[in-house]
This record gives sequence, structure tokens and C-alpha cells, in this order.
Amino acid sequence: MSGETISHDAKRQRYSLVIDGIEAYLTYDRPGNARMHITHTIVPDSLGGRGLGTRLVARAMEDAIAAGDKVSSACWFATALIEKKPAWAAQAA
Repeated sequence: MSGETISHDAKRQRYSLVIDGIEAYLTYDRPGNARMHITHTIVPDSLGGRGLGTRLVARAMEDAIAAGDKVSSACWFATALIEKKPAWAAQAA
């Protein structure tokens, strides 16, 4: 599973992971300088149960932390993960 690469398209504000032609993705907005607002984490049923949503949120959070960005979330899944990890919660806006 770890061999699949998550791609980041900053122009589309999207992280994605494609497996067998099916895409799981996370979308976000940039409501201000040094701010990332996660809007959706989508994992199709056929890819469910593999931890892909967690991997997408982790990648977005790694990038946000590296950039010094504050993070907020309208996505229940991402919010729950962020609240569980102290390093991620520290980035919460």
C-alpha cells in the first residue's frame, strides 16, 4: 500500500491518490495567507478500509506544518484526525 504516491496539485487545491484507476482525494481552500482550510476527504467505497483518507490528511498536514500554515477543516474526517494528534492540533486555526 505504501508504494502509491500522493500527488499534490496546488493549482486545483487537491491531494490525490489513484489506485486501479480510481481516485481518492482531499480538497482544500486558501482563505488567507498561511492558511489551509480542508473542505473534503473523499475515498470511494471500492477503496475504503485501506487508510487512504488518513494518508491524504497526513500528507496535507505535513505540507501545512512544513510551510508554517494554520489549518482549519470543514471535513468531519480530517477534523477528527487533527484533534487526535497533538502536533496537528497545534496547527489548528
